Amino acid sequence: MALVLNTNSYVEIADADTYFESRIDSANWFNASDEIKEQALVTATQLVDDHAWIGSAVSSSQALAWPRKNAIYNDDRLGIQVSIAEDVVPNRVFVAVYEQALHLTNNEDLLAGTTQTFESISVGTISLTDSNSDVTRTSIKPSVVMKPIKPLIRRGSMGVGTSWWRSN
Repeated sequence: MALVLNTNSYVEIADADTYFESRIDSANWFNASDEIKEQALVTATQLVDDHAWIGSAVSSSQALAWPRKNAIYNDDRLGIQVSIAEDVVPNRVFVAVYEQALHLTNNEDLLAGTTQTFESISVGTISLTDSNSDVTRTSIKPSVVMKPIKPLIRRGSMGVGTSWWRSN
């Protein structure tokens, strides 16, 4: 399926190209074909979209999680509470999609689970051998993707448990 803005991707190739023009270590993005870029942006949108977001979807028929209504978060940098309009997709989501797309472009076969190979594995006295040094442990969603959207994800939904609050 081709990239369709606001249906399977939050951003288009031109948006991503503009973002990466001023970002270091983005050469692989510019070396990729438009087909690969589209696939990366669509897949990145799917990965980023898969969270329990603050607020609720504006419409039950919208294809993506954003835009949302009643989306309010605390911006630690600004030190204020931010309310996101119902017709807006926050820039934080765009940044996460760009970074996720680059991560996918930089790590071929990341989703195939083929980035880790061993030459031998023993069970008795447990031994793993990797003489080619090709063992990598690459996160599917690195911190550069999660950091901008963390304030937009409901508390307790990032796999770290429930947030507890004490009232006096």
